[in-house]
Amino acid sequence: MTWSDFQAAHRKLFFFNDKERSSKMSFTKMDPLFPGLNEEITNEKLAEIVAYSLQKDFGQYTSTIKTIGQTTGANLRTIRNWHDGLKVPSSLHFVQLLQASPTLRKWFLSYMFGEGFWDDYRLIKGLERSSFNTMKTHSSEAKTGQNDVPINVPINLNERQKWFLIKLESDKNTAAEHIAKQFSVTKKTAKRDIADLKAKHMIQFHGARKTGCYEII
Repeated sequence: MTWSDFQAAHRKLFFFNDKERSSKMSFTKMDPLFPGLNEEITNEKLAEIVAYSLQKDFGQYTSTIKTIGQTTGANLRTIRNWHDGLKVPSSLHFVQLLQASPTLRKWFLSYMFGEGFWDDYRLIKGLERSSFNTMKTHSSEAKTGQNDVPINVPINLNERQKWFLIKLESDKNTAAEHIAKQFSVTKKTAKRDIADLKAKHMIQFHGARKTGCYEII
């Protein structure tokens, strides 16, 4: 598989249209070396990006090559070529390098999903933490015995709920029918998703039933 094939295949990972994203500034700034969303990348440019990432995360020491080798299983000469920007890794090795290199991983996610990806990530994680803390507070105030109240249950959201929260941030009129249309599910399923978000204290409804709207807490 060539790098171009890899790009085409992985662009299918988008779970909603990037035109629906807000134009907020990302909380992370990528190095000017890295191209932005949808910019064409040559093998030479990719080799430069991989080399920069590996040198930044692992340094330029002899032991660096062996450390990367333990992660990817590639031979040391091949790794040296990646580290020095002389060759690009295969698609399999590239995925393994993504797991090993935070800098490369950050660039790849920004390249595939746009810098707005990090705004979305921060939004979801912030809401999950806020909801978790709220649930802990409610649990501590409950009249039932302490052993009956689970206070360390993680907040898990499905893909539809994450999409709804991100969409709601930029469009207050987002509702169950939008989830149903986007994910080809029934409106009943969409309403359950929203009800679960309300139960987790992540959203609330304001206004009359027909004219009101949801808002993020």
